[in-house]
Amino acid sequence: MSRFPLADRYPGVAALARVELCALPTPAEQLLLPGDTADRFHALYVKRDDLTNARYGGNKVRKLEFLLGEARAQSRTTVLTFGAYGSNHALATAVYARELGLEPHVVLSPQAPGPFAAATLRAHAALGTVIHLVDGWDGAREAVRAKQGLALRDGVEPYVIPMGGTSPLGAIGYVNAAFEVLEQAAAGEKPVLGGLLTLRGDGGAVIGPDVVYVAAGTLGTAIGLAIGFAAAGAPTRVVATRVTPESVATDAVAEKLAADTIALLRSLDGGFPALSPADLAFKLRHDWFEPGYGIVTDETSEAVALAAGAGVGLETTYTGKAFAAMIADARAGQLVGDHVLFWDTYNSAPLPAPGDDALLPPVLQDYVAECDRVFGRA
Repeated sequence: MSRFPLADRYPGVAALARVELCALPTPAEQLLLPGDTADRFHALYVKRDDLTNARYGGNKVRKLEFLLGEARAQSRTTVLTFGAYGSNHALATAVYARELGLEPHVVLSPQAPGPFAAATLRAHAALGTVIHLVDGWDGAREAVRAKQGLALRDGVEPYVIPMGGTSPLGAIGYVNAAFEVLEQAAAGEKPVLGGLLTLRGDGGAVIGPDVVYVAAGTLGTAIGLAIGFAAAGAPTRVVATRVTPESVATDAVAEKLAADTIALLRSLDGGFPALSPADLAFKLRHDWFEPGYGIVTDETSEAVALAAGAGVGLETTYTGKAFAAMIADARAGQLVGDHVLFWDTYNSAPLPAPGDDALLPPVLQDYVAECDRVFGRA
């Protein structure tokens, strides 16, 4: 059984429906960067959430444990979620919905061609994901149409999972993850699943990283971590690098998600701290989004290459931008005294075998062909 340290501290949380999809705890390893970047940190570590599941990993799987758990508890037969063409969340939802006997439907929004998006869409083709296309980032109207049609067909509405799996329920997966990494930090110099995590504790304070860098798409991962660290009494700062349009991830959205997640946790266990969003050591960075979602930049490509030299595989839409922000801060001398933890939210497992392009809608057949032309077939 995978670890659930949040429920150990606050037993009421154990009442949530949950399907165990993750191999927890994921490794926490020291990261040794090549070149002159290594001496810009007191120490640098990576939290390997790319290894949450050997079938398909990444940060979305922690959220789906609770979201798909609720779907099964409510006897739903289909799930409906949202993302861009290359969305890892949409694919992870499809993978695990199929595994649990639920039919996956995804509402997909356009994104610029990229080196990984075509492979993701071909995986949907193999899984038989039902794809609904929209022109922009707002899929609400299409979702209503799909819900009505599925309710008429099945006699029950689909279970709707927000974009990125981000909701108060989904964010609890990362509240738990904060408690998990603090457990690993408290282990001191003991081996931690193939690596060492030796982080600082001052004056008897909770041992943990000084700062965590993480990509911010729909904010569930970053806000969940910030809540978890605050609830545990750790002074860890969470720096979230926005990679989605500002309509998706704003400071106001972050505050509301934090307040709603805390309220849900307190409703489950009255002993959970009465935190407010202002109590969280959280910063949402807006300075790395441009020139737009999924557009590859020189800084992101350099960051991906730098991480690869240290044995960590990132991508250019989410983790690459967050890693680039961290490297820029380090080079500016802002992290010299810090124990820094980079949270790898990507999937490092092989994608499902690709399906035939002809199984995709015509618009996406043209899109994957363009991706292949620009980046080569992955």
